[in-house]
Amino acid sequence: MPGGYAWWRHDVRVGDRVYAEYEAGGNGGQYVMVVPELGLTVMFTGANYGQFNLWKTFREELLPRYILAAVRP
Repeated sequence: MPGGYAWWRHDVRVGDRVYAEYEAGGNGGQYVMVVPELGLTVMFTGANYGQFNLWKTFREELLPRYILAAVRP
């Protein structure tokens, strides 16, 4: 879902929980992801230029499966 001013908003599901996630990204896989409900900011850096399918795994797989699953609300 589009956000504004180069920020995007997504819902990220972890088990039965859904968190609002806001992100800004750059070419190469640089991302800042913010999950306000958890007071969490996550950053990814990379040099995978032009590889959108790889970048979206940061939000769709790495963030919910490993990072959010490890954080206790």
